Amino acid sequence: MNETNMLKIALISGASHALQYKREHPHASDEEVLRYVTKETKNILSKVGTEE
Repeated sequence: MNETNMLKIALISGASHALQYKREHPHASDEEVLRYVTKETKNILSKVGTEE
């Protein structure tokens, strides 16, 4: 997988995690959602490219 495709997948994955967190925590502020995604970045990126 080339670098551009990996970046696209990483961005979509991060957005997906943000939406999932917001569904599970509907009263969370945007800042809290971003904090969660930032904290989970390493886990999100470790999964990119492992499921083809």
